Amino acid sequence: MEKRDKIIEIRWHGRGGQGAVTSAELLALAAIEEGKFAQAFPSFGPERRGAPVLVFNRVSDKTPIRARVSVINPDIVVILDPGLIYITDVTAGLKEGGVIVINTTKAVVDIKSEFNGSWKLAVVNATSIARDTIGVPIVNTTMLGALVKATDIIELESLAEPLKERFGARAKGNSDACHRAYKETEIAELSGVVKKPTKTFETETFPSWQELLPGSVIPEAGNAKQYRTGDWKSESPIWDHQKCIKCGICYLFCPEGCIGQNKDGYFEANPYYCKGCGICARECWTEAIKMVEEE
Repeated sequence: MEKRDKIIEIRWHGRGGQGAVTSAELLALAAIEEGKFAQAFPSFGPERRGAPVLVFNRVSDKTPIRARVSVINPDIVVILDPGLIYITDVTAGLKEGGVIVINTTKAVVDIKSEFNGSWKLAVVNATSIARDTIGVPIVNTTMLGALVKATDIIELESLAEPLKERFGARAKGNSDACHRAYKETEIAELSGVVKKPTKTFETETFPSWQELLPGSVIPEAGNAKQYRTGDWKSESPIWDHQKCIKCGICYLFCPEGCIGQNKDGYFEANPYYCKGCGICARECWTEAIKMVEEE
């Protein structure tokens, strides 16, 4: 992106636990290291791991930043989880000539039809890179590398000190993830792309405070069925019946109470409520559960 004497606004779309807040903070710190003006702040309520979250950045070379409101018309949109493009309008308000940076296993040629506008599209398999370099599918620092490649909003090396300060002994792995993403990010222009039929996104209706006050805790799976919490996950648990001994440890440790037995006695997660937290896989002592990335 061409550097101008203006405020560049960025909107991050991620899920709780993916590190979107950390990404925005690191970007702001790196920009400040370069002598720029910058701010970073999140916008979310009491969401837990897996819930969609929004985070915002503003960066300026010379202009002081006085706005303290959400970014409605971003210059750049960063999408940490590709599943979000099917449940929310991630490009809402994106300016003409803006940039989309997305974590996906798909190549540019395969995913560009999901977007419609005169934008630049940058794609990177951030999840795979994070697994290789950090050991966990947390893509915050990986996406920073992709963002810098697509926009030149800061110098890549300006992230070195903020990464060291934030991650300490784990800084090298995160720095490696950032640099590898910078090299592997694929970029294309989207002008003239014909989009698939317009998506209709469902809006969740939350209960009123009068409904919540008396007896608000309902200890059963799907106690808020209208929330479709299964849409929050980026990974799903898969059971290997050759290893599963039907001990029920996964059932006991599931924080959402969404694991049950099928007619054969094997355990499985209800896809409508499972948030993909991976606790069942970590607690399974026979290693019968594997977390598989959502397509």
